[in-house]
Amino acid sequence: MADLLLGLGGLTLSGSLVIWCLALISRSSRSQFGARWRCLAWLLLCLRLAVPLSFFPLNQMGREQPLVQLPAPSDTVIYQHRPGPAPQTPVSSEDADGAGQPSGSQPLPLPPVEQLKPTAPVQSAEEDADFSLSLSQAAVLAWLGGAAIFVLWTLAAHLRFLAYLRRWAIPVSDPQTVAVYNQLGDRLGLDRRPRLMVCPGLRAPMLAGLFRPVLLLPREGLDGTALNYSILHELTHFRRRDIWLKTLALWVNAVHWFNPFVWYMVRLVERDTELACDEGALRQLPQEEHAAYGRTILDAVERLKG
Repeated sequence: MADLLLGLGGLTLSGSLVIWCLALISRSSRSQFGARWRCLAWLLLCLRLAVPLSFFPLNQMGREQPLVQLPAPSDTVIYQHRPGPAPQTPVSSEDADGAGQPSGSQPLPLPPVEQLKPTAPVQSAEEDADFSLSLSQAAVLAWLGGAAIFVLWTLAAHLRFLAYLRRWAIPVSDPQTVAVYNQLGDRLGLDRRPRLMVCPGLRAPMLAGLFRPVLLLPREGLDGTALNYSILHELTHFRRRDIWLKTLALWVNAVHWFNPFVWYMVRLVERDTELACDEGALRQLPQEEHAAYGRTILDAVERLKG
C-alpha cells in the first residue's frame, strides 16, 4: 500500500509540473506552439497519468540506486480490533474429578519423558479474527472511494443525457440541411460520419457519443451560413477525435481527483481542443469567411453561457 501511494504521489507531482509548464507555454507563445501541438502534449500526458503505476523501476533496469534516498514514512496502525476470548463452558466438580480416568480405577500412568516434548504453538481463532487498519490502507481506501464517486457521478450524468436523447432526438429530415452535411463531410474526406439528428432543448450544436457518435442540432436558431459553419465545426471535432481526448482527460481527473492541477488540466484540454478545431475548420474556408465563422462560434458560446 505504501509503495502504491508513493508512486501515485510522485506521478501526480511530476504531472502537476508538466501541466504548469504547458499552461505557461500556452499563454506566452500560442503562435509558436499551436493548439494542435498542445493537444498532442495533453494526450501524451494523459496517457501517462491514466495508470498510476511505475513501468520502469530503476532496480529492474540494472541502474545504480540514487545517492540520496528519502526514507518512506512509517506505516502507523490507526485502528486495531481484538475480539475478546471465547466463552468457556463451566465444568462441574464431578466432571473434573472423573475427567481422564474411569471411576474406581487406578490413576493412569504418565507418558514417558521422551514424549513430553513441546509442540508448535497453534494460532488461536482469536488471533485469526484480529483486524487492523494502517494509515496507508486508509489513504488508499479514501483515494479509491473518491475515484469511484467521480466515475459514478459522471456515468450517471451521461446515462441521463442518453435517456434524454433516446426520448427526444429525431433524425434530420430537412433535405437542405442533409445536403450541406454531406457536402461538408465530403470536403473533410470522412468515410464514416456521425448520425445527424435534431434535439429540442439544445442551445448550440454538439457532438456526443464515443462508439456511436451523433451530431446534434438545436431545433431552432440555425440557418444559412451559421448552420454551415456549425456543422463544419462539429465534423472537424469528429475528424480529430477530440471526444476521445476529453474522455481520457476525465478518466485522469477521476484517478487524480485530489490534485487541483488535474482539474485545471481538464479545462485547458477543453479550451485547446476547441482552438485546434477552429484552426482545422478555418483551413477549409477562404480568408474572407474567417470573420463570419468566428462570429458564429462566438454566438454559440454566448448561447451556452446564457
